[in-house]
Amino acid sequence: MKAQNLFVQRVLVWVVIFVVVLGVGVLIGPVRVWSQATVKLGYVDMERVVNESQAGIVARHEFVAYMKKKKAEADKRKKDLMTMKQILQKQGALLSEDVRIQKEQEYQQKVREFQLFLKNMRDDARTKEMEMSKKIIRQVMKIVFSYAKENGYAMIFEKSRSGLLYAADSLDLTDTIIKIYNQEYSKKR
Repeated sequence: MKAQNLFVQRVLVWVVIFVVVLGVGVLIGPVRVWSQATVKLGYVDMERVVNESQAGIVARHEFVAYMKKKKAEADKRKKDLMTMKQILQKQGALLSEDVRIQKEQEYQQKVREFQLFLKNMRDDARTKEMEMSKKIIRQVMKIVFSYAKENGYAMIFEKSRSGLLYAADSLDLTDTIIKIYNQEYSKKR
């Protein structure tokens, strides 16, 4: 009886070993196949695309020209304010009190208008810059999606906003995307 129990135990041990080996093989098999599949990844530095693409360069030149006009207007207003202040200081003692008070109030109103103009100019500049960037980014996103599909990429990340801490330079698609974007931009012009 002991011999029979010993034989049954040995058979059970071999059956368990066989099942374990078979189970591990089944589990490892798909993992091995999955790990051998190639997954194409890449990233694009959108800030570089906005700054270095033809569209970005043209937009920046237009923005700088717009800001020069606004700055010239601000400089003129500032000069007018300084002139008004100098006249008020020189003639203040010669004017009647009512006229002097009226001129000072006019000057203070012009100062408030100038400060409001400067604030609006800064806000407008931020808005224009954001609109310019968003327009370019929308166009580039279409290119990136198309490029990813055509070339079998599983994922393409945005370098600075994706939380990407490290990626090999070989995964950088920025130059390629800029080149494609420039080609499309020149066709549209």
